[in-house]
Amino acid sequence: MRLRRGIGLAVMALTVASGCSGTEAAAGDPGPSRPPAGSGASPSTPEKGGRPADQAGAERVAQRFVTAANAGDEAGVAATFAENARFDSVGRIYPSRKSIMNDFLIPEVLRVGGRYKVSGKRWEAGRHVVDYDFSTGHGGSESFSYAYLIRDGLIRDVIGRYH
Repeated sequence: MRLRRGIGLAVMALTVASGCSGTEAAAGDPGPSRPPAGSGASPSTPEKGGRPADQAGAERVAQRFVTAANAGDEAGVAATFAENARFDSVGRIYPSRKSIMNDFLIPEVLRVGGRYKVSGKRWEAGRHVVDYDFSTGHGGSESFSYAYLIRDGLIRDVIGRYH
């Protein structure tokens, strides 16, 4: 009897301890989708339909990216990305703004006179997905989408896929 009671108390203690540790970790780590406490910023967590609270703001950032890219404005394009942004271009991963710009966008988009033409927009799982028809200044063209994760006015992550 005493052994069962001791085991029962141990199980209960472990259950309480593990429940508390999970709650504390979740509360202590706001994650990328929540602004810091007391920042006054509106939350960017997905609402019903998978849209962030600041949907219009996110769409403006994606449009600023396209406008700057179509103008060949390297500084303007770079300003749309967070420093630690990530870009997955059909499996090629660029882990920072510097890498995104120097290893991908400058050589493959901006310096070839690339032009993005929006062919569709939608929201999926909290990401602003934009379909593009892309053409180079030398006759090449392709169609793809960028699924943007935009927080606090900056692009944090992009998943690019061909159609």
